[in-house]
Amino acid sequence: MDDLLDLTIASLLQRHPEVRPIFVAHGMETLVSDEGLRALAPFLTLGTALRSRLQAPAPFVRLLREAMVTEELLEAPGLKDIRKAGELTLLALMPCGLKVPFGRVLGTFLEELKKERGLDITYAVEGNLNQELSYYPFVDTIETVEELPDIIVSADFNVFYTHRFMKRFVEPGHLVGYGKVAPSRAFAEASLEDEKGEYFLFGVNPLVIVADLEKSGDRPLPTCWADVLDPMWSRDITLRGNADFFCHAVLLPLFKEGGADALLKLAPNVKQGLHPAQMVKLIDSGQGSALYVMPEFFAHRVKNRDRIKIIWPTDGALASPVTLQVKRDKVEELKPLLDWLAGPELARALVGARFPVPHADVEGELQDAPLKWVGWDWLRQNDLREVNGRIDGIFLPAVKDIVG
Repeated sequence: MDDLLDLTIASLLQRHPEVRPIFVAHGMETLVSDEGLRALAPFLTLGTALRSRLQAPAPFVRLLREAMVTEELLEAPGLKDIRKAGELTLLALMPCGLKVPFGRVLGTFLEELKKERGLDITYAVEGNLNQELSYYPFVDTIETVEELPDIIVSADFNVFYTHRFMKRFVEPGHLVGYGKVAPSRAFAEASLEDEKGEYFLFGVNPLVIVADLEKSGDRPLPTCWADVLDPMWSRDITLRGNADFFCHAVLLPLFKEGGADALLKLAPNVKQGLHPAQMVKLIDSGQGSALYVMPEFFAHRVKNRDRIKIIWPTDGALASPVTLQVKRDKVEELKPLLDWLAGPELARALVGARFPVPHADVEGELQDAPLKWVGWDWLRQNDLREVNGRIDGIFLPAVKDIVG
């Protein structure tokens, strides 16, 4: 049986909005209408929908997959497609779960912008993880603001938060945030808005704990982040990472609150480091660990949802930032694009992809769920490069001694 048949209509449309016309052409427009997506699509699987309408599954699925392949060919350009770094108007380094949906809606908007206003934008969209060892080190060699893209969208705690970058490009006012919205309750309570206006945090990638119920046994499941430090989870937690790197979006808040002691308590509990997509496959295979720390988006890709529990900690999902900055002298010229990036249309698309946004007037399942943020003052007072170096110096040897 094809995996697509097990997906709900809502999940399918969320991941692949390009297949909507196929439903319409086959007399199923009510399923993919706004009302249908609210009422039926969250619960109705594709297989059930086809059986109830006497549609042969194989030909329909073939059409869906053909549409998906066609759409992949239209994916947004990446850095490899750009001749010189300085010619970029917009560079977006996105969380893995946002790269494709963001690239799609951005490409559509930019086509309309070019037709309506003659504004031709050179842009690239990349997965943030792919650039941690390539583009981010390159940024450290940049001396002048002219070498940077006009607009930078970036994810996670990266080179754009280091003191070198701040002192060279942010504090002098060369780069500023763009966007001012009435914040959602979750964003307000977590103080996610940068009051200085140097960064605009227009979304977060929420990291949660996922428990494999068949592996956790009768152990009490974590309810807050401190619980993952309990020795009962010895060698039974999977984090994003590999032998030489573990996700700082997880380690940074733990280190901020508990110092080296917290890292040394977590290290014996780590079984392995994987990409979130690999975690999903491991859970579905029935192998792996009892607990996983992953983006909430990926948790919903697990096929056998009955075997897992997605835990949104009481002290908040870890808020891995998605941030917008723009050259100050380009704000007026690029205002139509900036308004869209900071506006409600994109915000609704991000919420639909399970990424909370700051907009109080945008509704979504995760919009009011609590978030845990390290704090703007803390980021400015501590050089992220130095802090991450200390974290790696403590955590990586401890993990290698146990799992290596």
